[in-house]
Amino acid sequence: MPKHGSRSVGYSKEEDKLLCQVYMKVYQNPIKGFYQTADQFWDHVEEAFKNGKPKASSERSKKSLQCRFQTIERATKKLHACIKQCENKHSNGVSNVNICNQAKEMLMEDPKYKSGWKFDHVWNIIKTSEKFEHGVTYSRKPSDSCGFESTYSDSENPTTNSEIQASPSMILLVDPYLNNLLE
Repeated sequence: MPKHGSRSVGYSKEEDKLLCQVYMKVYQNPIKGFYQTADQFWDHVEEAFKNGKPKASSERSKKSLQCRFQTIERATKKLHACIKQCENKHSNGVSNVNICNQAKEMLMEDPKYKSGWKFDHVWNIIKTSEKFEHGVTYSRKPSDSCGFESTYSDSENPTTNSEIQASPSMILLVDPYLNNLLE
């Protein structure tokens, strides 16, 4: 384990996936995810992450897990905002893949994301969570292609919520191993 204050090895794609899966699992748990302090929440995430990670991978502190997750969360919220802008620019007929690609190009215009979108490997885990949409309800729902469901209502406008709400039933993770870790 690295000395206090030193940086550890970067997160692998597998670690990112595990972190997002356990985060979402704890976040959606109506007891563990909602009725606890932030510190208790991250204790649960850290425990589930440590129980699920391969033995050979680096040790990760709770603070490290929090920082990595915040990085993923910020980038995902920014990509969702870019997707929404691309949707609003185009009428029907633009493919979901094109909207996604345009959103990724738009993301790179931000100096903080000039190297582009780096989290395709966790997109399918987190894309439909309200937490990552920065309080905006979208008329389209993300689908497996990075794009969106093909049906949506043009008359629906995004609505901004005053705060992001925790909903315990947003996504169901179908991973029996992770379910056992958190029970």
